This record gives sequence, C-alpha cells and structure tokens, in this order.
Amino acid sequence: MKHPMRWPPGAHTPGWPAYLVLFSAYFAFGVLLQVFPPLLDAVSQEFGVSRQSAALVMTVFMAPLVLLCVPIGLLIDRHGVRRVGRAAFLLMLVGGGLTTLAGSFPALLVGRVVSGIGGGLLVIVALTIVARAFPHERRGLALGIFAAGLPAGTGIAFNALAALGPGLGWRTAVLGATLVVAGAALLFEALARGAATTPGAGAVANPALALSSGELWRLAATTAFGYAAILAFTTWAPTTLVGYAAIPPWLAAFLASLLLVIDIPFAPLWGGVSDRVGRRKPFIVAAFAVYLAGSLIVPQVAGWPGLAVPGLLVVIAAMGIGCAMFFPTALAIPAEVVAPERAGAAYGLFFAAQIFGMALGPVVFALALDHGTASDAFRTVSVLTFGGLLAALTLRSR
Repeated sequence: MKHPMRWPPGAHTPGWPAYLVLFSAYFAFGVLLQVFPPLLDAVSQEFGVSRQSAALVMTVFMAPLVLLCVPIGLLIDRHGVRRVGRAAFLLMLVGGGLTTLAGSFPALLVGRVVSGIGGGLLVIVALTIVARAFPHERRGLALGIFAAGLPAGTGIAFNALAALGPGLGWRTAVLGATLVVAGAALLFEALARGAATTPGAGAVANPALALSSGELWRLAATTAFGYAAILAFTTWAPTTLVGYAAIPPWLAAFLASLLLVIDIPFAPLWGGVSDRVGRRKPFIVAAFAVYLAGSLIVPQVAGWPGLAVPGLLVVIAAMGIGCAMFFPTALAIPAEVVAPERAGAAYGLFFAAQIFGMALGPVVFALALDHGTASDAFRTVSVLTFGGLLAALTLRSR
C-alpha cells in the first residue's frame, strides 16, 4: 500500500517540519482554549454572571465538538489534511475576533463556539498526520511532541497573556491569543506544503468501520475521565487557590499551569520510552495512579501555614509528570488499532471523548465550588481520576 503522506514528499520517514506542525497545532489550540481561566472573574464581573455561568466560556468552546468530531474525522479522511487544516485556522481566527469584540455575554459565547469548532478541526488534522506519516516505533515520540503543545500554550495563556488582563482588560489577552493562532496558521501553511493532499481513505470502503472497534470505545471512556480531571483542576485552581492557600493570583496561576507546563519535556520523554518498550497501557494506568494520589494531597498541602507554596509546587509537578505519561500513550492507541486510512474517524471519536471530559470537568468543579467548600471541589477531581483509573484497567492494548 502506498503511504498516503511523507514529509517532505519522497522521504521514508517524517522530518522536523512534521514535528513542528504537530507542536504548533496543539500550541495554538491550547492558547485559545486556556486564555480564559485566569480571566473568569473579570468576565463574571463585566457581564454580571455567576461562576457557574462564567465556566460556560470554557464549556461552549468544546461542547459542540462532542457531536462534530466524528464527522470532522470522516471529512479529513476524504479530503486530506491540508485543506481541512486551512479551514480550521480560519474558524479559529474568526472566532477569536468575535470573542474580542463581544458586547454581551451571549455574543462572547458565540465567538467561543466558532473558535472551538476550528480548534477541533485542527487537532484531528494533527493526529491524522501522526497516524499516516509516522511508523509505530516513532509514534509515541511524535505524539509526545504534539502533546507538549497544549501545556506550552497553557503556560503562555496563564503566565503571559493573563498578565495583560489587569491593566489592559481581558479583551487584550484574547486578542493576543488570536495573534498567536495567526502565527501558527502561517507556520502550518509554510510547512504543510510538503504534505500530500490526496485523500487518505478514498480507496477504502466505509471508513466509519473504524468506529466498530471496542478498544476505541474503552479508550474513549478512559479519555473522558482523564481530561475531565485535568481541566477541572486547570480551569478553577488559578482562582480557588488564591483564597484557599492565601497566595496572590499570579502565583496561583503559575502553580495551576505547572500541571501542564511540566509536560513540555516529559510528554516527549514518556512517549519515546513507550516506543522503546513497546507498551502503552502501563503508562496510562500509572498516570491515573499518580494523578489520583496528587489530587488527594493538594487540599491538605494548600492548608499548610508557611509551607503551602513549596508543598503545592512539588505535588502539582508530580501530578503533571503523571499527566505526561497519559497524553502520548493514550493518543497512540487509535493509530494502532485501525488502518491509517481510517485514522480521521478513529481520532474523531477519541477527540470527542476528550472534549466531553474537558467540557464536563470545569462545570462539575464549579458546581461543587458554588454549593460546597474548596475542599469539596478538589475532591471532585479525585473522583473523576478514580473513574479514569478503573476505565484504564479495562484496556486490552499492550
């Protein structure tokens, strides 16, 4: 079978442009998604909405994708990655502009919906590139580099763009995120010229057969729990830790972002290690175990007088290293249970589960925060993580 994509054409293995496109795609998604958590209080005050309503800014970015991801994946299988990638960046830019100019809370939500649909297109494009262009023995490393883009984007959003909010307003921070997406779009257009644009699944009857894989559905359950636990923490920890641990907002944002920022070196590392040992499931199970332990410890450490900051630094860093085990190894499984020509559909299902979890987690945490204590809210992270651990144990992949 002729390989559907090489970077550049004629090469036997992908080169650095493929890695850079993978990283920049998830980086752009991460910046546009995560620009709002440190700004939620400002949005709540400007539009006079509750914390639970403010969390919709995150939810609507992702919720439509639960229904759209599989059709998007089939679209990529039929029309190729470059064409769909262009459409993805266009939607992200239009959505970012609408969000920046929003004069009401409903208008703000519309901008986030458009941004999120574009982001979903882009992520599935990038994952399809991995399945089609990378051999099995290099797939974990490639996905680790891809996965590092989200925490890098989160770090920029939490620690650079969020700093613009107090002085220049939350709209300036969103505009900055949109400019980052524009830069990633230019990079994609320049480097994606080396990608074949022939549809990857045109010769395969019914590419939706990928969805009949039981392992994909087990992975989907695992993924939904995992991302719910991660996004519940990163969305609300920046504001919750301010009062709970008696620390300034900038420090709370830094500590929360550390959960993902530390994955920048560790996700490629764990992905490469999993390639070398030829196993995925043990890393996924270990990731949930580490994250569960950390989530139980965080509320206790945050209450230590005088020691909260160093304690949180160590615990959240350890949780982040656990996340880094999960990202590349879970992402590798769809490419290993379906044919490359059906990778779009497989990753559409994976990303739909991811988005469902990402949308659910912040709302669950916010409900606990509105109707209980900060400790109760952090315990919801532990419950979600335990559910993910049980689901991970059902996986049959090695």
